[in-house]
Amino acid sequence: MSTRSQLLTLLALCTVMFWWRLGHLPLIDPDEPFYAETTKEMVQGNEWLTPTIFGERQFEKPIFFYWQSMIAMKLFGDNPFACRAPSAAAATLLVFLTWWFGRRMFSPRAGFCAAVVLATGVEYVLMSRLMLTDICLALCISASVFCFWLATEEEDKRDRWMILHFVASAFAMLTKGPVGLLVPTIGSIGYIWLTGKRSPWRGKGLWLGILAWLAIAGPWYAVMFQKYGMEYWHRFFVHENWERLTSAEHKHSNHWYYYLMILVAGSLPWIPLLIAAVVRAVKGLKTDNRMLFMACWFVPNLIFFTICNSKLPTYTFFFFVTIALLMGHTMDQWISNGFRSKGERILASFLAVLQTVLVLGAAAVVSMILPPKESNVFIKDLVPVIYTLAAVISVPMVLLLMRRTVAWAGFTVMVTAVIVIVMQYGVDDKIPIYTSTRDIAAKAVEVRQPGEPLVTSSFIARAVTYYTGKMPEGVIFFPSGPEHVQPYFTPHPPLKMVRGTDGLNELASKQHSVLCILLSHDLAHLQIPESPLFGRIEKLHTQGSRILVRIKGGI
Repeated sequence: MSTRSQLLTLLALCTVMFWWRLGHLPLIDPDEPFYAETTKEMVQGNEWLTPTIFGERQFEKPIFFYWQSMIAMKLFGDNPFACRAPSAAAATLLVFLTWWFGRRMFSPRAGFCAAVVLATGVEYVLMSRLMLTDICLALCISASVFCFWLATEEEDKRDRWMILHFVASAFAMLTKGPVGLLVPTIGSIGYIWLTGKRSPWRGKGLWLGILAWLAIAGPWYAVMFQKYGMEYWHRFFVHENWERLTSAEHKHSNHWYYYLMILVAGSLPWIPLLIAAVVRAVKGLKTDNRMLFMACWFVPNLIFFTICNSKLPTYTFFFFVTIALLMGHTMDQWISNGFRSKGERILASFLAVLQTVLVLGAAAVVSMILPPKESNVFIKDLVPVIYTLAAVISVPMVLLLMRRTVAWAGFTVMVTAVIVIVMQYGVDDKIPIYTSTRDIAAKAVEVRQPGEPLVTSSFIARAVTYYTGKMPEGVIFFPSGPEHVQPYFTPHPPLKMVRGTDGLNELASKQHSVLCILLSHDLAHLQIPESPLFGRIEKLHTQGSRILVRIKGGI
């Protein structure tokens, strides 16, 4: 396939996977409304330096992602497409960056295969359609790491690549903070140490690179320290970085195997290729510096993020680039030379069958075994999608068993395309019911009486603010103990915290009535016979697990 054909194919692929109907679905709670509300407030206040939410500064993330979001919102308006456009753009650029780098590191076809694999992995596609910072971070980190590799391989262009290495790292630092500097550095140091290569961190490239890094990342951080002093240090560097490392914000995901599970599951439908590529890479560590470089990028950072107590699927999003390059190289070898051995063929075939059986088993469990309780309703609504996936994924399984590698790759791409199509047309009416507060917030605006306070569950408080255009008068949460004083890892002082049933009863006693958008498990706390609110709650509207109620007050 010619370079032009590869380019056009990747353009078409990115258009379908990332851009097609990008703004069709409303923002997904809770993260998308958080970033959207912050961006909206910054646009309305023409504030280009300090991220703000609820009318107050917030320091959860640096500024670069917000700049992109603000520009998109100014260009396209306040809508889901504008909110998600920066993520889709970063995902597209990263696919082409992977294509370009894979061509240089391996071969033109390997680079193309790597880009295709990256663009069609399930997690990469889904996350690239959301308003998240991690896609932009992955782009910057990958560019920094790629440039470092090229600096070690092309001595005559070392200075240029080192400067670009620092430039990309600076933008990563502006996107998410110290992790943008830490990740490329850990992998680079490990590679130089293990290979004994002469460090590219020297000469003009080093000093100009440092100056470029300071010129890009330095001014904004300097302004933050000048304006807010040690408050910024403690709230961003200590709280948002160090304390997330040392304490688990999401305790259910704090397991050593968490990221390995995410990487394997997120690589669907390419799992057979993933495992085969990893096996090949391990065998090539001693003889192929390219495999060693990938290992140095992957392993130390995997250990670091596993040690960190706070874990989310998106934190290691950049790992999908590493494994895509390995898979692209392996696929190129399969197309050229077939399987390396009988053992590799058996492994790939077994994994193809296992992948199909697991998807089919998941559909069976959801449809026949999963209890029909409220928390499982949305999952049960996805049964047709899972069965469709199982049917479609069985086609490439058969082709791989027949050793039809090219056809297998083509039909595997189609699997992800089918997932996107089915999600857009098959269950698109279900997704907003269970994942977005947009419609029930509109209903609350419609039925709200003059002067009536609005209270929301803590999980959707930011979404309610975004969709109603007004901060709620109360955010209810149910503390696990006396020391549990607010529901968020990062406090939002402007929000009035309402502690459980007693707190809501105290608020309602001073009003004629209180309008509440609650989650079903929150409402269950209020409706027990011992509750002081028992018998005073009127249900007005239900949307999935979100329930709009009016509580009779004491006046």
